[in-house]
Amino acid sequence: MQIQAQSVVYRLSVDQNDKDKISKVHLRRYTSREKTDFVEESIDTSDAIVILAANAFENPKILLNSKYTVNNVVKTAANSSDQVGRNLMDHMVMLTWGLFPEPVYPYRGPGSTTNISSFRDGNFRSKFSAWISPLDNWGWGWPAFSPGSDVAEFIGDGLFGAELRKKLTNRLSKQVLFHFEIEQLPNPNNRVTINDQYLDVLGIPRPVIHYELTEYEMKAMEQAKHASDQMFKRLNIEDFTKYTAADKNSVIYNGVRYSYNGAGHIVGTHRMGSTAEDSVTNSYCKAWDHPNLYIVGAGNMTTLGTSNPTLTLSAFTIRSVESILADLEIQLKK
Repeated sequence: MQIQAQSVVYRLSVDQNDKDKISKVHLRRYTSREKTDFVEESIDTSDAIVILAANAFENPKILLNSKYTVNNVVKTAANSSDQVGRNLMDHMVMLTWGLFPEPVYPYRGPGSTTNISSFRDGNFRSKFSAWISPLDNWGWGWPAFSPGSDVAEFIGDGLFGAELRKKLTNRLSKQVLFHFEIEQLPNPNNRVTINDQYLDVLGIPRPVIHYELTEYEMKAMEQAKHASDQMFKRLNIEDFTKYTAADKNSVIYNGVRYSYNGAGHIVGTHRMGSTAEDSVTNSYCKAWDHPNLYIVGAGNMTTLGTSNPTLTLSAFTIRSVESILADLEIQLKK
């Protein structure tokens, strides 16, 4: 095995005279921290199996940047179905936070101590998304940048010394955070594209993200907030949740504002399937369009549900390796 560091793959070449095999992998290798001294390199892969295993942003970006022409029509690698980059999904994370009447001592122990999984499935899914609700142990760190924001607030109020410490102890020890991870349906309009106007320091197109929510997901935010309100009331939690237009991701649904974050569970941009017409790879993560290309990762997922994608990604990897080894055995026999 040879690991080539500081080398960024950005394009594949397609050999139309040899069954549309991936014949070359193009990369830019840099040596300086600034990455402005890069050199072009290419690796001959005409007798090799190529595996793209970057992530659900980078895999489609590389494929969309791999252009070739057929009968004067420009195509992109592995994209006869027009599904490369499409159906981008993540868990939308809506947060609610407040003060418990008694100390619960966050900021210690594991990041999450329990998980409310009652809403992972049910008849309601015909109307709105499912969700899970981890009870996080980070205080208000995510939504309000605590404890730093609390220190700044109380110092701004003129507190210092013992009075400041007492005020901080009282608030920080009682902070609770509810975390609603909401599933998202595949939507072809949610996608990764590239645009030559947006290049990185190596001159490689950056991924351009197109992202929108549907009624199905926004309804889930509304219902999750209703559930949070009921739990806060039952537990006597003083609600400090606040969503504003200045929040990075904010929507108004039925006249009420909700804000959300991404979970970083990026899936769906090179979906697997049973036919080349509506998917990018087969169930072994092998590209329909190129006999020596595998595209492996969470991007193969067709739906998301409420679970983190890591175990599914691992299963895809194991499954693809079985097919890769079978292909290699065939090659060795030739």
